[in-house]
Amino acid sequence: MHVSFLNLQAINMRDEPELSARIAEVVRSGWYLNGEALIRFEQSFANFIGVSRCVGVGTGLDALTLILESMRRLYNWTDTDEVIVPSLTFVATAEAVRRAGLTPVFCDVSAEDFLLHAETVAPLVGPHTRAVIPVHLYGRVCDMQSLLSLAQKNNIKVIEDAAQAHGAVYEASRAGSLGDAAAFSFYPGKNLGALGNGGAVTTNDVRLADMVRRLANYGSAEKYKHDWPGTNSRLDDIQAAVLSLKLSRLDADNHRRREIAAIYSREITNPCFQIPYDGNTDRSVFHIYPLLTEHRKALRNHLSSCGIETLVHYPFPVHRQPAFLAWNRCCLPVSEQIAAQEISLPVSPVQTDEETYYVVEKLNTFRP
Repeated sequence: MHVSFLNLQAINMRDEPELSARIAEVVRSGWYLNGEALIRFEQSFANFIGVSRCVGVGTGLDALTLILESMRRLYNWTDTDEVIVPSLTFVATAEAVRRAGLTPVFCDVSAEDFLLHAETVAPLVGPHTRAVIPVHLYGRVCDMQSLLSLAQKNNIKVIEDAAQAHGAVYEASRAGSLGDAAAFSFYPGKNLGALGNGGAVTTNDVRLADMVRRLANYGSAEKYKHDWPGTNSRLDDIQAAVLSLKLSRLDADNHRRREIAAIYSREITNPCFQIPYDGNTDRSVFHIYPLLTEHRKALRNHLSSCGIETLVHYPFPVHRQPAFLAWNRCCLPVSEQIAAQEISLPVSPVQTDEETYYVVEKLNTFRP
C-alpha cells in the first residue's frame, strides 16, 4: 500500500466539475484582481472567522508583515521595538518581524502542546516589547486567554499566526478572531488551500484593516496617489473563487482530520513514540499530526520502505537558522528537542481508515 502524506490532486478533484466552473466564471468575467470574487470571499471568510474585516493578500508572510507594518505606522513603533515569537515555527513568523523593521525575540514553547504560553512569554516582556505572535502550530490553538491577559497588562498587541489553524475553535471562537489581528496562509497544502499562493488578514480593527489594504496596494487608497511606501500583495480573483468553494467544506474536512488523529492517538502503542497532546484530539484541526521519537531517521526510513510518506515540521528551530545568525547562541531546549524528534504522519480529509490503520500497524511493528 502507498500512503501519501497529502494527496492534493485527490483533495481538489472532490470539487470537480464545480471547481473548474468557478475558475471559468472568473475567466469569462474579464476581471481578475479586486473583483467580485475577491469581495465575496473576503466577506465569507470574515463571517466564518467571526470578525468584521478580512483583507486578501498575496501570501501568509505578506499577511503577517502587513499587520506589523500597519501597526508600526499606526502606533509609531521604531526600529528598536521588539516582537516576541516562538522559535518552533515556520521561518515566516520571524521573517515578517524583520521585514517590518522590528526585532524578533525568540521564546521557547511548551513540551505538552508545542505552543507559546504566558508564563514563558512574561519574562521576555520588556520596555521595547510591542507585540507577541502566538502561532497555532500544527492546528492547535494557543491558550489565548492567558496570553491576552498578559498583553493587556503590558499594553502589547497580540497577532495570531493562524496559518495552520483554519477553522480551529478556542472557547467557542475561531482562531483568527481572538487577538488584535490574525494572519492566514492559503498555501495549497493548508487545511483551506488555494491552487497557488494566497493569504489574508482578519481583524475587528477598522483602522488597521484599512492600513493593511492601503499598504498592500502600493500604499494607496486612491489611484496614483500614494500616501506611504507600500508593496503589491493581492489575493487574485481566481484563488478567491477557489477558496470560497473550499470554505464550504472546511469544517467537515477538519472533522475528518480529527477522526484520523483519534485513530492514531488511540491505536499507536509502540513505546518508542510520544503521541501529541496526551491523546486529546479536541482542540486541534490537525494540519499536522506531530509524533515525537528519538529514532526519527530510522523510523522515516522504515515507513518509507512500507510506502508511507512522512515529513518533518521543523528540523531546525528558527533561532538556529543561518538566516538568524545573531540568535544562534540562544538556548531554547524544548524547541530544540522537538525539532530533533518530530515526525509528521499522513493526515488529510481524503485519507481512508484502511490507510490510517496501515500506518498504525507499521508504527507499532517498528523496532529501532
